[in-house]
Amino acid sequence: MKPVALLPVSSTAPRRLGLRFKWRSEFSLVLIVLLSLAAVQFSDLVLRKVHVIVPGPQFGPHLISDRSNGGNTIIRLGPSPGLEALCSLREGNPYPYCGVGLNFDPRRLHGRDLSQVRRLRLWLDYQGPASMLRVQLRNASAAYGIPQTADQAPKYNQIEFTVDSFQDGMVELELANFTVANWWMLHFHIPPHLSRPEFDNIVALEVSTGTDARLGDYRFVLHKVEYETQWLSTEHWYLVIMSAWLALALGYLLLRLIRLQKRGQQLAQMATTDALTGAFNRKGLEGVLQQALTDWRKHQHPLGLVLIDIDHFKAVNDTHGHQAGDRVLAGLTELVRQHVRGQDLLGRWGGEEFLLVCRDTHLPQALAIAEKLRALVAGHHFAGDLRITASFGVAAMDSERPLDQVFAAADAALYSAKAVGRNRVVAEKRN
Repeated sequence: MKPVALLPVSSTAPRRLGLRFKWRSEFSLVLIVLLSLAAVQFSDLVLRKVHVIVPGPQFGPHLISDRSNGGNTIIRLGPSPGLEALCSLREGNPYPYCGVGLNFDPRRLHGRDLSQVRRLRLWLDYQGPASMLRVQLRNASAAYGIPQTADQAPKYNQIEFTVDSFQDGMVELELANFTVANWWMLHFHIPPHLSRPEFDNIVALEVSTGTDARLGDYRFVLHKVEYETQWLSTEHWYLVIMSAWLALALGYLLLRLIRLQKRGQQLAQMATTDALTGAFNRKGLEGVLQQALTDWRKHQHPLGLVLIDIDHFKAVNDTHGHQAGDRVLAGLTELVRQHVRGQDLLGRWGGEEFLLVCRDTHLPQALAIAEKLRALVAGHHFAGDLRITASFGVAAMDSERPLDQVFAAADAALYSAKAVGRNRVVAEKRN
């Protein structure tokens, strides 16, 4: 029985696939890093939405003055684009005032939610003797101002600023600096727990003269109001980025574990599989035989062994070449696999010799399997229209004797088949 040198498995294709996967992984990682940096760098552009309010009929533009409180201020609309008020503060009210306003919801139910807004920008033209101006954001709540009655009115969130705060006709106001008007709390008997500014339902915006307004002529032109909202806070945005990285890291580790597991299975299979035929190699067969021996000892399951040797295989190699011989070996393996039971396992024992392990099989059954295979081999046309035959030696473990004796009996039977003319099946001799 000649030893066989297993042909090495070509690793070109797996290596190419591995390099491609590695290149794609590195490219994806670089892309994800760039996207993450962009998400941080341009978070304002991603998260923020700019809202612009241009005075128009849909916002209920109106004029405000102290005449509703007994004052004598004269005020009228001006012709300029935007919301223009021309007013003259006169004696008649201890605190004269005038200005312009916008209504977002006359019913005070669905105003503008500015609770997440940090700053408000106003484009305003102003002329007048006063050095301070006032902006009021009127917030309505079920606790006050819905509906408005004699003893209720929307909250006056207000801020005053100097006219020097304007830059190119625009002033920017931090909502954190707004306060609630004391006179409003006193006049409407507002409890202390409602004394903080609220911006969740702004129903009106007003721009007017401030506390130190002096008598004289004033001009206001409100061009537009602008503010920004965020659909997600910056803290939550960073948390999303960190969570995404954590998910990617876990996914990558999981993928690596799966690939390592598959690689381990491939290596284990390569260690027990013949590279040329795909059948078990000698090491794999030893594992199969060991398991069969365990089944015999525990459950007395019989075991049939069929040794198969291709007749005159050297002549095939010498006449047709080693590649033709390799095709015969692979073809024989496939032919046997197609015509044995699922419980029968085939392995290449060495060279042109194969071992078929038939579990739960007594000697007569193993002989029938061998004879069937012998006829199939003799009648088969292999690649290149080659015709071959094979000899079979059969033995079975169905009594108390060591496995090596069963294998020796099958080997002796194969030798007898060769000696008496080949292309036949010979069973072991029993006393």
